[in-house]
Amino acid sequence: MVHIAWDIIEGMESHARESYPLECCGLLAGKEKLITAIFQTRNAAASVDKYEMDPVEQLNVFEEIDRRSLKLLGIYHSHPHHPCHPSALDISRAFYPDTAFFIISLVDVQRPRIKAFTIGEGTVMEEEIVVQ
Repeated sequence: MVHIAWDIIEGMESHARESYPLECCGLLAGKEKLITAIFQTRNAAASVDKYEMDPVEQLNVFEEIDRRSLKLLGIYHSHPHHPCHPSALDISRAFYPDTAFFIISLVDVQRPRIKAFTIGEGTVMEEEIVVQ
């Protein structure tokens, strides 16, 4: 189960729409088990079917998370033309097994879908999203 503030859901959807038709990406943080902060990052791959966070930008976000006494709780990216399910590439790059991976599908741009997953050692498990 993943707990997330409503404005963070809106922020992910907005970022996905703004980046369309390319994938967007970013990091999510909070305290305890509630995601309350979103950090939009640039997709250095500038691709419709993969994302790469710039390492310097990612490091800057990690430092900001630490400065704010938050914890990394999620990573998100969009699938502009595919459903909300991790691709083989997403699974192979899931380096944070204790972190929720959110995917925003824009198959229907007017009605984005968001799902969350935990991914570890090649195993994918969908998580319930609880919006607060």
